[in-house]
Amino acid sequence: MKKDTRENLMIAALIFLAIISRVITNNLQLWNFNAIGAAALFGGMMIRNKRVAYLLPILTLFISDLFLQLFTNVQTFYGAYIGQLFFVYGAFLLTARIATRIKKADALTVLIASVGTGVLFFLVTNFGTFLTTNLYPHTFSGLVSCYAAGIPFYKEGDLFSSFALNGILGNVFFSAVLFGAHALIKQISFQPKKQLA
Repeated sequence: MKKDTRENLMIAALIFLAIISRVITNNLQLWNFNAIGAAALFGGMMIRNKRVAYLLPILTLFISDLFLQLFTNVQTFYGAYIGQLFFVYGAFLLTARIATRIKKADALTVLIASVGTGVLFFLVTNFGTFLTTNLYPHTFSGLVSCYAAGIPFYKEGDLFSSFALNGILGNVFFSAVLFGAHALIKQISFQPKKQLA
């Protein structure tokens, strides 16, 4: 199989995985525990065509937003808060940008990048909430309150309500899946075939 065909199949699989993971985890109310951040990281590091690497998280986010809006009770297009979407999409574009600058895809680098971009997503999207809504006063203490409120964010006492579990561990988990699967496929596909006697 040609290298370009393999890369196109990998891109299609990434889009499919990210959309499915987001639909399933949102349906289970595991907000932000999905493969979109990991796909942006993986795409930025592994896809040779960097335009496609930037398009990957935007396309997966938009298709999954559209699906959730049209076929579930999850409201992804926020009505009055539509300005926040620019920060969500921007955070994933920034993740892809950072990933294109990473030269080495070893386990430690992927772990640090997935944790770092999970934190980055939290900082960017909560800053977007602060700027585009009137939920918090537009002062430094209002910004701090916005970030503090964004840490637990969902139901108190719920294991899956924390920013750390959803945002960071979701990124770490799906990055491990994507980079691990890529390494395994690469190892299997490049093994020399045994000759029959």
